[in-house]
Amino acid sequence: MQRINSQFLILLILILILLLCLSACGEEKTPIVQVVVVTHPTATPTVTPQPLAPLPTLVFAMPTLIPISSPTPFPTPTYRPTSTPEIKPLPVPPPFTIAKPDQLASSIAVWLNKQPDALPSKDPVIAKNRLRDLLLNWNAIGLNTSVEAADLDGDGQLELVATVAESWSEVPTIQRDAGFLLLLKGNKNQWNASFLRSRTLKPDAEEDFLHPQLEKVIDLTGDKLPDIVFSELTCGSNTCVLRLHAVSWNNGKFTDLTADLPSMPTAQLSFEQTSIGGALPAIVLTGGAINSSSAGLQRTRSEYWCWDATSKSLKLAETRFATSFFLYHRVLDGNAALDKGDLNQAIDLYNGSLTDSTLKLWFVESQGTSEDARQEREVLTAFARFRLGIAYGLKGDLERAKAVMEEANLKDGNYAGWAKAFSSVVSSGKFPSTATAMVEGCAAAISYSQQNRSLIEAMNRFGSANPVFKPENICPKL
Repeated sequence: MQRINSQFLILLILILILLLCLSACGEEKTPIVQVVVVTHPTATPTVTPQPLAPLPTLVFAMPTLIPISSPTPFPTPTYRPTSTPEIKPLPVPPPFTIAKPDQLASSIAVWLNKQPDALPSKDPVIAKNRLRDLLLNWNAIGLNTSVEAADLDGDGQLELVATVAESWSEVPTIQRDAGFLLLLKGNKNQWNASFLRSRTLKPDAEEDFLHPQLEKVIDLTGDKLPDIVFSELTCGSNTCVLRLHAVSWNNGKFTDLTADLPSMPTAQLSFEQTSIGGALPAIVLTGGAINSSSAGLQRTRSEYWCWDATSKSLKLAETRFATSFFLYHRVLDGNAALDKGDLNQAIDLYNGSLTDSTLKLWFVESQGTSEDARQEREVLTAFARFRLGIAYGLKGDLERAKAVMEEANLKDGNYAGWAKAFSSVVSSGKFPSTATAMVEGCAAAISYSQQNRSLIEAMNRFGSANPVFKPENICPKL
């Protein structure tokens, strides 16, 4: 009975469920009361989307354009030319440029006198610049050539100085640009012209200076008056030679200050205040190299030319050679010291020639034959040893002089004849003084050298740029 009741309850529950399902599927929907069901916190709640409101229509008002009036244009300026002085072209050179330098110099002075701002009473800088412009326009000077203004004779009036060439070439080769020295003497209101040609200074010289160039206006003599230094440049196929002239201007004429004409190949010119010239400047020429294979072994030198009051001319005061590591040059340096009377320096240099193993042989460096190199060493060491004995003798050290000559007899082979001839006379005891014995000994050595010229001529194998030795050069001048 109890089992039947249980089955009846189950059937009743199923019928209720069926009725509920049928009612839910009907056309009329019964409002459902929403029940809030609390679930697990991780569940996402259901969100019912709401419809968006339509966007409003935006209406922009068009701006009212107000026209802007055009600006008033600026007035066009009226051109009024400024008053400038009339620029006249420089005159062309006359055809008689060098053939008649007197006329050319005069025409330059006439032209300069027509320039109101370039008169002697005005600014001298303007005057010399005007003259330089004229000469440059004529191609009569180089771009680096100066024109100078100075009171050369001390009268308070300026002179203008320039060199004038018929056709200037900055890099002359075999071309010769003939010319002269121009001087314009200033008075209050005008310039008067003078000129100087080469033959005026040296009667046996060429008529005109070759490639003349003004170098400097400077007091060389100490009389407080500037002198004029200018150069010539003569060029062959390989080498250019610089020749220097120095003149003074006084009493309306030029005076030559260079009786001995300084000249040097590939030279650079400078002016130095050294102890050599004392209070006066020295003219220095540096260079000396000859661009030729026949010139042989060379080194540069500096020549110092200074004023000599006795001869009233510039004289070569000193020559300084560049340092060399050749045996030949060491011997030449010993000769120079001996000629000056510096016996101690000569002895040191000759000793160095015999003992310094680092000195080079020219025929080794120039790839000559081994025989050439052997002969070079023999003649140079023999010559140095003989001169060393002479230096000791001149110093009064006869014992050392004798020892050196005996060493020469043992070591110098054919060249020992110089020492034998010298020693045989000096050791004879026939002379009252050492000085007399030295003179007679050298005379004997020179006589032997003349009879055996090939010995001394071996000293002449070092090229045309070097000294030429003759039999009388075996001894210094005593």
